[in-house]
Amino acid sequence: MTSGIYKFCLMNHILFKSPPHQNNSDGQERQTGYEFEFTGISMEDAAGLIQNLYGGSFKKDSTYIFRIIESSLGAFKLELDAQLLRDKKYEKFLKKIGINLSDFKKKSSIEDSLKEIASSVVPFEIITPPIPLSKMPELNSLVHSLRERKVKGTGSSFLYAFGLHINPEAPDLSAESILRHLQAYVLLDGWIRKDAKINISRRLTPFINEYDENYIYHILQADYRPDLDRLIRDYFEYGNSRNRPLDLLPLFMFLDEKLTASLIEEELTSSRPTYHYRLPNCSIEDEEWTLAEEWNRWVLVEQLANDVKSLDQYSRAWLKMKRDTLIGFDQKWVKLMGRWVENVN
Repeated sequence: MTSGIYKFCLMNHILFKSPPHQNNSDGQERQTGYEFEFTGISMEDAAGLIQNLYGGSFKKDSTYIFRIIESSLGAFKLELDAQLLRDKKYEKFLKKIGINLSDFKKKSSIEDSLKEIASSVVPFEIITPPIPLSKMPELNSLVHSLRERKVKGTGSSFLYAFGLHINPEAPDLSAESILRHLQAYVLLDGWIRKDAKINISRRLTPFINEYDENYIYHILQADYRPDLDRLIRDYFEYGNSRNRPLDLLPLFMFLDEKLTASLIEEELTSSRPTYHYRLPNCSIEDEEWTLAEEWNRWVLVEQLANDVKSLDQYSRAWLKMKRDTLIGFDQKWVKLMGRWVENVN
């Protein structure tokens, strides 16, 4: 048995754990989308790889955006993760200085050159379709195939602050449920960062900034029971943006687009009934790294959110420990949450 096959079998041996709620509020099986950031392979080759695994038809929207439609899992999207290029904003800049790319006969070759230059530091991104929980193991073939092609992930360079984004469909769209998941996440954040060994290149970027301590104090109070309007407004009033390890903007846009859009200072985000969990590394180059382990850390958040008694207990414990601890709070709290994780596992 070759080393590659052995590693693939090992990856398949690690199971995707089931969350407490496997169906959404409509009684249908929940779905989850994934976003892989990487480089070291062309977008064309990555698209062909997806077709070989899952079938489907290739569609080229632009030099920087490809799609695989009608695959066995649904529609995949591939794009260069640089908004300046993806949205072709450079064209407006060039026009201002008298250069109109439409006048060039070889405009596509210019765009290809821009893509090649950018891809040395900017990742490509594979965005999967929403995948039913029961079919998530089918993505192991994608990870294995990309790894065989020697793609470069988070640990390949200090410059590669690449992430894996997980978009689990919310089991319940009520403000109460969203708050419980948010509370559970902030309580587990330190433990997850340690257990997942979040790469220093990612910790130094603003993309996964921790929630502000004042905000955590606010949402963990026993008498904090906001409706959706108040929950959304508080999220922004405490300075939160998409650059959080658990980004709630897509979910808020889905639930109240008018209010959320009025409060966003940056460009509008997408709208979907999912959490946007963006903390994990995308260490696809590492043969020990598995998709299931990253998913299973998220499942811990859902387990704590679903255990109202424990959630209240640990919320009170966080507030008390924070008041009573002058030195070493983070280490003590991670240790305490580690004991909870051992008990639920």
